[in-house]
Amino acid sequence: MRDADFGQLQSALLRAGIAPRHVRRMLLELQDHYTDLVEAELEAGQDPQSAARNAGLQLGDLAGIVEATKACPELRSWGRRFPRLAVVVYPLTCLALLPAVPVFVGVAHAPQLARWSMSLLFGALVTAGMLLLLQLSILLT
Repeated sequence: MRDADFGQLQSALLRAGIAPRHVRRMLLELQDHYTDLVEAELEAGQDPQSAARNAGLQLGDLAGIVEATKACPELRSWGRRFPRLAVVVYPLTCLALLPAVPVFVGVAHAPQLARWSMSLLFGALVTAGMLLLLQLSILLT
């Protein structure tokens, strides 16, 4: 198993409905174990390519790891365990968070919003001043 296979393992586990936190933890543990196996093979006198190949063989097949993980329902995300509830909760959560989006965007872009606000205020003051001068010129003539 090469390092690139860990990306395939991650995507296979996520497609199987395993919760992302469990996938991250599993990948970290597998990568640590793989590194230990490679180091042990290198200490035994193997060349780097052979050490990586032997460590991959000792670690096992990706499909076997995915199937063993899929057999544990407690590792699935709650949306996969309770799909009918997720169909109701996800849209309601999005609907509840929708009014907060402008606040988050405003905080993230505060300097730009301040510049635009000052520009609009200045434009309104200039327009109001011009209208006041126009009104005064109408009254005085």
